Amino acid sequence: MFLTAVVIGLLGGWLAGIVMKSSGHGRLQDIAVALAGSTLATWTLQAVLSSSDMGILVTSLVAFIGAATLIGAQRALWRAHA
Repeated sequence: MFLTAVVIGLLGGWLAGIVMKSSGHGRLQDIAVALAGSTLATWTLQAVLSSSDMGILVTSLVAFIGAATLIGAQRALWRAHA
């Protein structure tokens, strides 16, 4: 399931870089932030549930929410310079 979190994080960061071009720090940083958010959210849920097998759908959803949340926080807190 770790691989699912990584793939979702990479895709989420790439999509955020495309969709929100004007307010980001660049596609590579979006991918890195999304990757961190997706793995952190997945690990947190695994620790809370005390289970490593949550299923691919739940893992994908949690990874996407973690990636989107961390990208949103990054964009709200650290504004890019024009």
